[in-house]
Amino acid sequence: VPAALTSARLHPAGFRPRTHRRFIDAPQGCHKEARHGGPMTRRKTLLINGALVGVLALIGGGTWFALRPASATGSSSTGTVRTATAIRATVLSTISAQGNVEAATTASPAFSVSGTVATVDVSVGDTVTIGQVLGTLDPADLQDAVTKAKEQLASAKQQLSTAALQRTSAQQSVDEAKAAYADVTTVTDPKTGTTTTSRRGTQSQITSSQAQLSNAQGQVTSATNAVSQDETALTTAEAAVGKAKLTAPIGGVVTAVSATVGSAVSTGTAGASSSAGSTAASSAASSSAAASTTAAGFATIEDPAKLQVRASFAEADAAQLSVGQVASVTFPAVAGVTVTAKVTAIAPTGTASNGVVSYAGTVTLDTRPDGVRLGQTASVSATTAEAKGVVSVPSNAVTVGTTTNGKTAGTVTVVAADGTQKVTNVTIGVQVDTSTEISSGLTVGDKVVISLDTSVGSVTSNQSGLGGIGGGFNGPPSGFGGQG
Repeated sequence: VPAALTSARLHPAGFRPRTHRRFIDAPQGCHKEARHGGPMTRRKTLLINGALVGVLALIGGGTWFALRPASATGSSSTGTVRTATAIRATVLSTISAQGNVEAATTASPAFSVSGTVATVDVSVGDTVTIGQVLGTLDPADLQDAVTKAKEQLASAKQQLSTAALQRTSAQQSVDEAKAAYADVTTVTDPKTGTTTTSRRGTQSQITSSQAQLSNAQGQVTSATNAVSQDETALTTAEAAVGKAKLTAPIGGVVTAVSATVGSAVSTGTAGASSSAGSTAASSAASSSAAASTTAAGFATIEDPAKLQVRASFAEADAAQLSVGQVASVTFPAVAGVTVTAKVTAIAPTGTASNGVVSYAGTVTLDTRPDGVRLGQTASVSATTAEAKGVVSVPSNAVTVGTTTNGKTAGTVTVVAADGTQKVTNVTIGVQVDTSTEISSGLTVGDKVVISLDTSVGSVTSNQSGLGGIGGGFNGPPSGFGGQG
């Protein structure tokens, strides 16, 4: 059947098909009218898109309404305003550091005499009391020293006796020489009548005997000094026998033993250090003397009855640290334990490490906490300033000015009941990251503007709920993130 006839049969008179002839003549499998779509299809698409845009706009508006601050007011000129209320509170300024627990009192006793170690009577971890024997030296060595000292003294006494005899003999020679010189004989010649005088001794004999006497006296003096020295040596040697035992100068726990049986020790003194002063005044406590097998002494004893923490404070924080400040100490390895303490010493010089300077500070614990052991890590928080029961606002509500005569000026923006704002001058007291003391210029209950550029700290922001969407809306929709 011709195409024209077919068209006339299918459509009324005067109707003109919108499709091109080439589509009518085209094979049935290639008809593409659906790709162009009709008027009804486009209207449906526009209606669906419009509905989606409306739903999204409604959800966005609801989200803003739900998340807006209750106290916020908005305008094109001022933007969002967040406020906080001045309260009465305690403002604390603290600095923190970490260190290790150690005994406030330690001792490193060492033998005060030389010898060979015969016994080591303690081990690491032992608890000792004052006077308890820590170790002994071989007494044979000390007895040998006594015997040698006695022999030396006897020899010195013999030399003194010989010198004394020589002095006596020299004195006699001087006396005889003087007597001979004084013996004068006078002879007269009978023929000539000439008188001649002669002496039995000479002056030179006197001089020579006196020189011998002086030398003998010197030998006596030297021998006398030798006897005195040897007597002292004997006394020391005899006393050393009684020092062959080393005893504990303090009670506590043995934390180190450096001596071994058979090792030689030289004369040294026991080194002891008490908590506050000496240990923290330097970055590492050092015991003087104690020259035994090691510089630490025969053993190290620490008294755990009184504990302290030596912590490293940053250079900027150390400037605020002072002796007597109150501190609190916690222990990462012992949960739930907090101990009060006091700063008892600060190092006068800093220690540099990788270009960073720190200062050692000693904090002495007021009590000994259960479960805390020597050497454990401790966190120290020292209070550098405290203001109790003062007017306080968030620190990000305060603009800090200059300090004059010890008083710091600043400003806050106060929000009145009608919403108007006024910049008010205030006097600032203690300042910390989250809150600031206002000494004057504000009263409890005043509302102040806080910055939007910094965290609010402890200030809470009330939110409004929005009902009527999906059975009730009390927060951001799922997938929008929320406030975290």
